[in-house]
Amino acid sequence: MGLPRTVARRLLAWCALPLGVLAASAASAQAQQGTITGRITAEGSGEPLQESRVVLVGTSLFATAAQDGRYTIRNVPIGGYTVRVLRVGYEEQKKPVQVAAGESLTLDFAMSPVVVKLTEVVTTATGEQRRVEQGTTIGNIDAATVVMTSPVSNLQDILAARTPGVQVTGGSQTGGGARVRIRGNNSLSLSNDPIYIIDGIRMTSNSGSSNLFTGGTQPNRADDINPDEIETIEIVKGPSAATLYGTDAANGVIVITTKKGRAGATRWNGWAEGGVLTDNSSYPWNYTIAGHTATATYRECSMPVVVSGVCTPDSLRQYSPFHDPSATPIGTGYRSKFGANVQGGSETLRYFVSGEREDEMSVLKLPTFERQRLDSVGTTIPDNVSRPNDQ
Repeated sequence: MGLPRTVARRLLAWCALPLGVLAASAASAQAQQGTITGRITAEGSGEPLQESRVVLVGTSLFATAAQDGRYTIRNVPIGGYTVRVLRVGYEEQKKPVQVAAGESLTLDFAMSPVVVKLTEVVTTATGEQRRVEQGTTIGNIDAATVVMTSPVSNLQDILAARTPGVQVTGGSQTGGGARVRIRGNNSLSLSNDPIYIIDGIRMTSNSGSSNLFTGGTQPNRADDINPDEIETIEIVKGPSAATLYGTDAANGVIVITTKKGRAGATRWNGWAEGGVLTDNSSYPWNYTIAGHTATATYRECSMPVVVSGVCTPDSLRQYSPFHDPSATPIGTGYRSKFGANVQGGSETLRYFVSGEREDEMSVLKLPTFERQRLDSVGTTIPDNVSRPNDQ
């Protein structure tokens, strides 16, 4: 049974109306958009740069250059835009463009090669990657800057109060090694000294300190290093330092990197210093009671003798060998230090050579009366007896 002809015509009219509206809307939208096309090549050679990314800044529209370097961005709304082109190994470019309704624009780009700069990575003795893996705390000291801006005479002066958790206590005698502790003491009986790594080589640095609170009495071989020859110092504090340097590193590691030669003209550096050492300690006096006996004999009266009545005290005497010029073992010492280094070279061969001499004599000496006694009997006095702390 068919529909009446009039009804069928009305149904067709109602169905055609939405389709016409949609077609008109699409045509209107198409008329309000444009197209950007072009070709991307290398500057100079004209070689097409495929895989270049073309982005319409401020929108989600983009295109990728084909093998022949051509690209097309369709359905671009009318208005002003900036077209940005990116390609690895080439400097990015930007060009302004004004898109009109129904317009097809051609925008070509000639890309200039550029050196790709990667993020700078400072290579350290411990290694950046290993530092992250092990979770080791590392303190860095720019020794070259410290030496130039502070009065420094040895390595211990550089370490003192430069990084958290590091304690430096001076030795108790002239030439004695300082005590260095990283994050305090770990043992009451074993060594608490950190280990030293110089340019990748471990060195012996035992200060001979078994006490928890004072420096050692043996020289610290780390002090033999001239501070002017040190470039940087890294202090590995974490217990996981033992993973990098072995079980001996449980007390910490001091990694020293020395200066290297630099290309350029030959450069000489020299230095010298000297000084006088004195003992400013205040030594106490020794007091004794003096008196006389019944026969008027003058003598030293001890308390038991005074109590027994044998000696009658009448004066108080004071004496100290430290205050007697002929008996004191304290004199005047001196210290001198001088050295030089030279560096230079070319890009293929560089050199850095340094030398230094240090001499120190402490304040201890042989008392004058003892020297005179030995001279009177013709005894030769060895230097180590005359000045026992001559370094």
